[in-house]
Amino acid sequence: MRDAIISEAQRWVGTPYRHQAAAFQLGCDCVGLIRGVGFNVGVLPPQPEKWKQFNAYGRLPNPARMAEGMRTFLCPVDGPPQHGDIAWLSWRADLPMHLALLAQHKNGRQTLIHCYSHVGRVVEHGFTAEWRGRVHSWWCYPGVAE
Repeated sequence: MRDAIISEAQRWVGTPYRHQAAAFQLGCDCVGLIRGVGFNVGVLPPQPEKWKQFNAYGRLPNPARMAEGMRTFLCPVDGPPQHGDIAWLSWRADLPMHLALLAQHKNGRQTLIHCYSHVGRVVEHGFTAEWRGRVHSWWCYPGVAE
């Protein structure tokens, strides 16, 4: 399942940034990427009524509201993160407001896949020390924890 999550996320690379969207090749934001990948792989049921309460979020996310949504749809990771887990990232000290998927290549190199508004699209790049330092917590899709 973890390989399927990353394969799907890699298909989204290049999808343009669009606030509150979750549409392959048409547009997404960091939350939309996590939603779209989860829907397409079948690890997130659509549950329109549950999603509705989280739809109207601003460009500058509210970390408390984001945490509530993550607790509703994702599971916290205990222990070291694995391929396909979701990093909740902070831009400033203890203000997490961005999501990215962790990928592990066969050569052992780790990357992040995320919709990066500063670049304007979904990207995959190295999981460097700078990015590691931004990790606030790790999450996974339901039923994927092992």
